[in-house]
Amino acid sequence: MTTELSDTTLTADRIVHLTDQLSTLSHLRPDPHTNALFGDLVQAILSAPDRQAREILAHPEIESRRSAIRDLSARGETALEHAWAEHIATAPDPRAALATFPYLDNYDRLTALEVRLLVHAGGAPRSVAMLGCGPLPLSTLGYADALGCPVVGLDRDPAAVDLARRVATRTGASRVQFEEADAADVGLMGYDAVVLAALVGETPSAKAAILHRVAGAMRPGAMLLARSARGLRGLLYPAVDLGAMPGFEVLEVVHPTDDVINSVVVARRRD
Repeated sequence: MTTELSDTTLTADRIVHLTDQLSTLSHLRPDPHTNALFGDLVQAILSAPDRQAREILAHPEIESRRSAIRDLSARGETALEHAWAEHIATAPDPRAALATFPYLDNYDRLTALEVRLLVHAGGAPRSVAMLGCGPLPLSTLGYADALGCPVVGLDRDPAAVDLARRVATRTGASRVQFEEADAADVGLMGYDAVVLAALVGETPSAKAAILHRVAGAMRPGAMLLARSARGLRGLLYPAVDLGAMPGFEVLEVVHPTDDVINSVVVARRRD
């Protein structure tokens, strides 16, 4: 017990230290130092056993930094995607540049898992909307490739939409298009499946409010796939509150245990 408590304290202290270091940076654009700090933070979170999660989350220094950790993670991921999208869109060989993206395998594995879950739960969708596609639309491209159907990437940031279009064009992606739209008020009746990105909704309560609006925008019987997080991984991404999805029938929840951080919630819009 003493050793476990000691390990819990060491992990909490490590997360606090890395968070405070990241908070002092003048920017979060990718560079060797910033990349190393984020990599160490993610590793500290992923390497902690699930049985320690509650104690670590209850640590006073972690509790006081929860919103800061999630904000840093979101801003860091956005900066990383912007930088890589620009790099890919301007590279002489954009496909080769994309292949060097350090987290490409994580995106590929997560998207492959999600496609399998969607097809198993509701059959292959004929149209998909990705809410929060981001400037580096790897999930949007992955869904189009895996399903062979039209996929629309939606994002409220016009700069992200512009970069996503450029990446898709330069890499020769087909069956995809990108539009500027806010997940909170977009119409979704024309889609068989809707995917809610992990960073849509900055907190669990904000995500619940968006899911409430999304339910009203989807047609009955359509499928929803929402990216979530469990345990310590909720420090990096807001979790989906399964009790705050009154418009949906939750069909399956999957929690990866490897370095794919996001959990996956599969649901059907109620009739």
